[in-house]
Amino acid sequence: MASEHLLEEFPPVSTESWEEVIRKDLKGSDYRKKLIWQTAEGLAVKPYYRAEDIAGLEYPDAAPGAFPYARGARVTGDWRIREEIDAVDPEEANGAARSAVLAGSEEIAFRKASFKNGSDLELLLAGLEEIPVHFENAGEPQLRLLFERLTVRCRLSHVSTSWNPLANPDFAAEVITAAPSGFVPFTIHGEEFEELGATAVEEVGFTLAAAIDFMAGMQERKMDADRAAASITFSFSMGANFFFQIAKLRAFRMMWAQAVESFGGAHENAKARIHARTSRWNETIYEPHVNILRGTTEAMSAVFGGADSITVAPFDECYKAPDEASRRLARNTQIILKQEALLSRVADPGAGSYCLEVITGYIAREGWKIMQGIEADGGYGKAVKDGRIAQALEKSLAAREEAVSSRRRILTGANQHAKWQQRLGIQD
Repeated sequence: MASEHLLEEFPPVSTESWEEVIRKDLKGSDYRKKLIWQTAEGLAVKPYYRAEDIAGLEYPDAAPGAFPYARGARVTGDWRIREEIDAVDPEEANGAARSAVLAGSEEIAFRKASFKNGSDLELLLAGLEEIPVHFENAGEPQLRLLFERLTVRCRLSHVSTSWNPLANPDFAAEVITAAPSGFVPFTIHGEEFEELGATAVEEVGFTLAAAIDFMAGMQERKMDADRAAASITFSFSMGANFFFQIAKLRAFRMMWAQAVESFGGAHENAKARIHARTSRWNETIYEPHVNILRGTTEAMSAVFGGADSITVAPFDECYKAPDEASRRLARNTQIILKQEALLSRVADPGAGSYCLEVITGYIAREGWKIMQGIEADGGYGKAVKDGRIAQALEKSLAAREEAVSSRRRILTGANQHAKWQQRLGIQD
């Protein structure tokens, strides 16, 4: 059967020809002021891109699921819908979790659930054996309970926690040694940087520097690189800058894969596990239903970026405890994206977009430079103690606040800034 070359009737148009038409249409107006987008990340985004713009990039021909995972760690575009449960009582939290699963959630995050012994843990996890479970409030005692329970009764499909391994590297090494299969005990919190004002470049650079500090610490303690890499997940907050948010997840996967390889880890264990949550900083209390739209686009950027699990925040969480209606709406946002918009059917749908590929390459390159600078000055821990990261965040936050209304700056930016400063241990 003869093939039809439908585009043959259209002659090729050179970049010079496009530029000539653009200058004519501008009628003397300044090209850069009218058409060049000067971003906070330092990249001047052009009004259009062509194949020649990605000629120097190394990864465009990579496939989904193939090292260095720019196109995703999976060959499919599917992700898990994570729902956060705020109940404290183990029985109440379990009931809320099971109801969420019945309503469409595919992963549960217990944010405040209290468990002091094995009985509490049994009660909390009853009926959730096939559901990935994440613990956000787990300290060292809870971690011990978890891996002891999993060692004796390994019936859960996947368990993870938000515990930061940099808080106690010796204990982290102990956990890695004893942790059973399916237990991912640690999280590197990239979302903290975004909520504090970091650009996408800074966010991936700081997060990678923290993860490398962890890997180096485990190497010093004679831990196997593959086991160390397999013990952590990464969490990111998805902001409003749609294409840059997509690109930052793609770029980070490449950077992490290369970092793990440099420690001697296998390619299979160089896949970054990424959880994404819609941004707290970007929420508004004045027109809260706008948060539904913002949460939707932020979730889409997480999907297109290849996140493994996603949380869409209830639209009213910024001013009150979410109710069942707002939780249902947040959950259904992802269900619609999966089952009606069919976003789960395509891996890396942005592949081949010249603009997106350029942004991805830029974030990876500049983020790697930030990581190298931190390493050259003594590592992530020293950069935090010396205030270098705090200074960078203060500068970026000021620029971000300048770009929004004074009302938003006072009520949202300042409040989130104080919150995340406390979490990072950074003092004004």
